[in-house]
This record gives sequence, structure tokens and C-alpha cells, in this order.
Amino acid sequence: MLTVTGQAKRELKNLLDQRNLGAGRCLRLAIPPAWTGPGDFGIVIDDEKSDDITVTLRGTKILLLSQQLAPQMSTSVLDYKDTPQGMGFTLDVY
Repeated sequence: MLTVTGQAKRELKNLLDQRNLGAGRCLRLAIPPAWTGPGDFGIVIDDEKSDDITVTLRGTKILLLSQQLAPQMSTSVLDYKDTPQGMGFTLDVY
């Protein structure tokens, strides 16, 4: 299963608190082709699906991950940290 650091969880929760996504919508970790932005991954707003894996913080769903993507992310770490481009989410694959 994808590891999400405490810092990344707090930042995801901050993003959710800033937006009113509506019932059944959440942030989702996406890779191409679903992610079309810069880089190898992104976080998008999407509808929750019945087979999603959820990451929670204090009982709140903060991130969705599809069952199909989960095996590819089993040794990955999603973090929020200082990078050469500034503070941002990083996905380290081991």
C-alpha cells in the first residue's frame, strides 16, 4: 500500500478544508493517462468509486487510490516537502 507521510496528510486535509467538494468527491492520486499535467503524477478532484482505497486523517477521507493503481504504488511514499521548485507533493518510488 502507498505510504502517505504525516506532512502530506496534513497538506491534503488543508486542501480539502479550502474547498467544498460536495458529497462523494475527494482528492485522488492520478498518473498518466488520467493525469495530464506536468510531472509523473498529480492530485485531482474525482468522484469516489466503490472499490477505491482510501487514506484517512482523523476519520476524514483525504485521498483516493484506485485498486488498479495500488499494486504499482505498494513501495511508494507520497510526501509534502521542500523541493528545488519549492514546497510540493513528491512521490518517491522504491
